[in-house]
Amino acid sequence: MSRINRTKLLDRQHDRRDAKLFIIATEGEATEKQYFGLFQSTKIKVEVLATGDDHKSAPQYVLARLNDFKEMYDLNDDDMLWLVFDVDRWTSQNLSSVCREAKQKNYYLAISNPCFEVWLCLHFSDLNPQDTSCKNFKARLRMLLGSYNSSKLDLSLYDEPKIADAVARAKQLHPTATQNWPPTPGTHVYRLVEILLQSLNK
Repeated sequence: MSRINRTKLLDRQHDRRDAKLFIIATEGEATEKQYFGLFQSTKIKVEVLATGDDHKSAPQYVLARLNDFKEMYDLNDDDMLWLVFDVDRWTSQNLSSVCREAKQKNYYLAISNPCFEVWLCLHFSDLNPQDTSCKNFKARLRMLLGSYNSSKLDLSLYDEPKIADAVARAKQLHPTATQNWPPTPGTHVYRLVEILLQSLNK
C-alpha cells in the first residue's frame, strides 16, 4: 500500500512546501492535545495522536500509535516524531524497552514524572517538594489557578512568557540531556517545546 503524502495533513493556512510537521503521540486523551494546539501556525503543523476511546494509554500503545502513523504517511526528513507520556505507574523495565525502541526509530522523548500536570505547574511556580503524585499536581494547579479541568484547559493562561518560564524551570530541574525520563518529579516536555518555539520564531 502506498503511503499518503504529508501535504494531506496541511490545510490552506500552511506553507505546503516548507511547513514542518510535529507528530506527537500522547498518553492523555485531552490535556496534551489542547496544550500543543497552542503552537499551530503557518510554519508548523502539530498533529497530536491522543489516546482514544479504547483508553490504551500504556507507553507501548503510545509507541504503536506513532509507528502506525509513520507507516501511513510519507514524511519529510525534518518532520519530527515525538512520544509524550508519563512515568506514573509504569515500571522501569516497561519504560526502558519503549525508550530503546523509540530511539532506534529516531523518535524523540518528552516524558514527565509522574504526569503531564508537572509541566503545567511549571508555568506558574517552582515545584513544591511535597508534591510527588499526579493527585498532588492536579491539586496544586487548582490552588494556583483557582480551578483545573484536564479536559478543558484555559489556554489563555499559558502565554509565551509563561511557557518560557516553564522551560527554564524544567531545564533547571533536569538538565541532563542523556536521561530518558526525569528520575525525580519533573518533565522533559521542555525539550519538545523549545524546538516548537524555535520553529515558530524562525
